[in-house]
Amino acid sequence: MDDAEKVFTQIPEFLEYLGTGCAEAIANAATPDKLDLSPKFPFLCSKHYANLIKKASEPEALLREILPTRDELANVPGFVDDPVGDLPAGKADCVIQKYDRRALIVSTATCGARCRFCFRKNYPFQSNPDVAKQVSDWLDTHSDIWEVILSGGDPLTLSPGKFRDLVEAIAMHGSVTTLRIHTRLPVMRPDLVMQHFELLRELSARFECVLVSHVDHPDELDEESQVIFGQLKFSGWTLLNQSVLLKGVNDNASTLEKLSRRLFEQGVLPYYLHQLDHANGVAHFEVSDETAKELVEQIRTRLPGYLVPKLVREIAGEKSKTPIL
Repeated sequence: MDDAEKVFTQIPEFLEYLGTGCAEAIANAATPDKLDLSPKFPFLCSKHYANLIKKASEPEALLREILPTRDELANVPGFVDDPVGDLPAGKADCVIQKYDRRALIVSTATCGARCRFCFRKNYPFQSNPDVAKQVSDWLDTHSDIWEVILSGGDPLTLSPGKFRDLVEAIAMHGSVTTLRIHTRLPVMRPDLVMQHFELLRELSARFECVLVSHVDHPDELDEESQVIFGQLKFSGWTLLNQSVLLKGVNDNASTLEKLSRRLFEQGVLPYYLHQLDHANGVAHFEVSDETAKELVEQIRTRLPGYLVPKLVREIAGEKSKTPIL
């Protein structure tokens, strides 16, 4: 099966694939008058994620993450194109530095799917044919950097050759001791993760390796994600997860408890529960701080401390994530 057969770019094809068994969930997630068939932020969903929806206990929750609605067209005060201050923190075409002695690489604009709440949905991605060289050139003059974070888009959508070139370019700089990858592919395109496994298994001998997955709902985890996380953990990777608190997706204590427990069963520790970044077109997903704090307090009574994620917000210009206490 080639790559084009593994993704949906047209909403009618996607809905047809889901079939009548998901009709009620589709109606709950996006009524016909709300569904936007020609969204500004184009629709993209993997066949793998569609299959997760078909077998989910709460399919409407997963559908809300992926289906474009006319709610995205609303202009809401306080919601902007660059909510976390990526652009002022840009140091090169693909390098962002917000935090002391750490650098984030926008390695690609490509993702395994287009989540409707994405904080970079309005980001002006540049065409970077040689990200590895740009990163290497920048690190040449920044020998204080000890951690490099690969982001995007999703760095694991890079071809094996380009991904290896990027990692080798980073490894040439001895100051970099920690490599962190942020990815949603274990639940969106596990096939693309597997194409990098030979290199991923090697990297823990060269860096302290951290993988931060982005999983928002327990129904996103399956046997394929378990294989990926299991092999990475066996290879010496530290596995963390960050979720976004989303109205209609995971804004109840039962779902958050199940998510933490299922992540732990697959070898992943809950890390952050993010309050929504205020990007244009995502306001309909917002959960109030008061509700968010109540939810965390509820799960704190049900789970051991190591399974309770930190409730945080990213504020543009701040030197760290801001805890919500």
